[in-house]
Amino acid sequence: MTGTLTITATESTLGAAVTDVDLRALDDDTFGAIRDAWHQHAVLVFPEQHLDDEAHIAFTRRFGALERNVTANNVGDNPETIVLSNVKPDGSVWAPESDHGLFLKGNSYWHTDSSFKRVPSMASILRADRVPSRGGETEYADMRAAWDDLDAATQARIDGKTVVHSYVWSQSQVGGMASLSEEEWNAVPPVEHPVVRTHPETARKALYIGRHASHIKGEEVEESRSLLKSLCEEACRPPRTYKHKWRPGDLVMWDNRCVLHRGHGYPGDQARVMVRTTLAGEEGSEEWNL
Repeated sequence: MTGTLTITATESTLGAAVTDVDLRALDDDTFGAIRDAWHQHAVLVFPEQHLDDEAHIAFTRRFGALERNVTANNVGDNPETIVLSNVKPDGSVWAPESDHGLFLKGNSYWHTDSSFKRVPSMASILRADRVPSRGGETEYADMRAAWDDLDAATQARIDGKTVVHSYVWSQSQVGGMASLSEEEWNAVPPVEHPVVRTHPETARKALYIGRHASHIKGEEVEESRSLLKSLCEEACRPPRTYKHKWRPGDLVMWDNRCVLHRGHGYPGDQARVMVRTTLAGEEGSEEWNL
């Protein structure tokens, strides 16, 4: 408890629910408590806040600059938001096997948002506007604890290595490539990031992997992909995971620098509408900033 703010940790190594707070009306002390809790728990759940775009964007901007989206296809009424939805403009739903459905399917694999950008994002803040009757959960995995739990030999094997992240490669494994134009794909060429990142606020090391991580630079491609896959599979196991079952109005914030996430399946004939803001990376580059 911090004043009227209640923070309840999950049984996982990451995640906490934040209640007794209205995100539309935060004083500096309450915001500071939320920021500190986020650094500690990496994933914060704010149940049933029912924010509109304006309040969602305002809360995000308390933390820093927003990140520009890769494509204009899923931008909502505000350029600061990304709408992750299977609903067509006419109210019907996209078939799971359509290009749009396959594009959304990429979210079902463990990943960190924007790792395919030269300056990757700091955080994502996602709200639920419409949820299916079952399924559609978002699951999170703690890459800090995953690093801590590796044996010393594996830590020595990968620390200091560089991984090539490629959006073209990762999405090509799923399909839905037609959802972006050639110009949009060309805007996100392969980039390089360390396989182990040190968090600038907590100084904790974390694995920086996921579906966009194509291969380790300077190593045999298929062999290094096998290593990255096994690292991800082992990292994303209990007690390092937390699965959130969405209710309309929920808001969840997570740290892309040390957390992987994935969406779970849901009935293909039911609507799911989620709205996301993304915090830009902290390295001072404005190439992807709004």
